[in-house]
This record gives sequence, structure tokens and C-alpha cells, in this order.
Amino acid sequence: MADIEIKIKNLNSLRRALRNYPKISEPIFQKAIMASQAVLAKHTLKNDPIPYRTGFLLQSFRFSTGKLWAKWFPTVKYAIYVNEGTRPHAIFPKLKRALYWEGAEHPVKKVNHPGTQPNPFMKKLAKKAAPDINKLFLQALDKVNQEI
Repeated sequence: MADIEIKIKNLNSLRRALRNYPKISEPIFQKAIMASQAVLAKHTLKNDPIPYRTGFLLQSFRFSTGKLWAKWFPTVKYAIYVNEGTRPHAIFPKLKRALYWEGAEHPVKKVNHPGTQPNPFMKKLAKKAAPDINKLFLQALDKVNQEI
């Protein structure tokens, strides 16, 4: 049987580059992560996909980053209830002895809320932004390959 010999040009420099892969790739991927903020902000729009009633939910979005990670999230407390919905539940007064609102016939001790339908706006946002973010990371990967 014949021996086959394959020679890889610049093998030593390739080995060095692969040893330095974390040092080469980290800043490139970190830039892609930071650029994702602009993409997410671009897709965080009133009524598409973020529900809009008072504007507080839309205005509450923040971007937080660390080493090779990022978060885009709403800060209002009720965001989770809008996104995931609620089960039927009773509402009781907190400060007074009864509940009353304009149009009610009389004050009541409790109200049975029927619950709310989920509106998975975070999933919709991720789906809208994914193609642009994937493009950013493919460009980053190409740059890492060029550096190596």
C-alpha cells in the first residue's frame, strides 16, 4: 500500500494562531455582541412586537453586557405578566377597605379577574432580530478566520 503524505503550508503559524484563538476571537465577538444592541433596539417597536398602552413597557428596555454575553430586557415589573399572561385571580384592596372604579355600581371587597392572554413579545422580538444578529456574527466569524 502506498503512503500518502500531506503537507500543510504554514502549519507552525496556524498552530500559533489556534493557540491564540481566544485572544484573537474575544474582542471580535464582543464587538458583534455590542452591535446586537442596535439591532434589538431597531426591532423594539411600538405594537410590533411590543404591546403599547402607556409606553412604559416600550421605554423600559435596557441593554446589559459582560464578557461575551448581553441581555436586552424590559425593566417594568409587569412585563412578565404581559409576556406570559396570568391565570384567573382575585384582586383585593391594598390601601382601602373596598375597590371602586368609575362605572362601578358600588364599592366591592374583591374582584375576580379572568386572567390575561399571553403576548410573547420577547419571542417575537428575538425572531424579528435574529436574521440581522446572525449576520453580525457570521461577519465576526469571517473576521476571526481572516485573523487566524
